[in-house]
This record gives sequence, C-alpha cells and structure tokens, in this order.
Amino acid sequence: MKLLDAILNRKKFKALSWWENFMGGHISIGPVTIYGENAMHWAVNIRTKRWGYICFRLPFRCFGRWWPLYLYISPNGTPWAATFCIPQSYRK
Repeated sequence: MKLLDAILNRKKFKALSWWENFMGGHISIGPVTIYGENAMHWAVNIRTKRWGYICFRLPFRCFGRWWPLYLYISPNGTPWAATFCIPQSYRK
C-alpha cells in the first residue's frame, strides 16, 4: 500500500516533500528491516535466530552528508552489546 501511495503521490504529511514522506520511514519484509532517510541513516537490520541481529548502514548520503559505515552482530540489536563490530570504535 505504501508503494501505491508513493506512486500516486498520496502524502501522509502534506507539508513534507515527496522524498521526506516516502523515504523517511522504514519497511519490514519478514526478518529484514530497511530504514530510509531518518535517524537510522539508511540502515538495514536482519533478525536471525542464531546471531540475533545483523546490522549495517548502506553507503548512501543522508541529510546532505556522508555518515560512517558500520557492521555489527548483536543479540539485542544495539551496538554496545555487539559480539562482532566493524569499526571497533562504534561499540563505545
């Protein structure tokens, strides 16, 4: 339905631009969640039974600037609990 709203330009928030309305949220397909241009800065979270969450940022500009890339595996989806993290400084 969200795709149809985007194609037909049916905005949820009339004051925002098309890009902000339709690329600012997130979409979940099964265990995969893709976050758009919002506080997550184009991130992907994949939920697994074995490792918990596999989280990484996509290499896109967000809000007009470049944000550092990361990859971590965490039982609860947070970087501070990560069992594997690139870069290591992201865990702090």
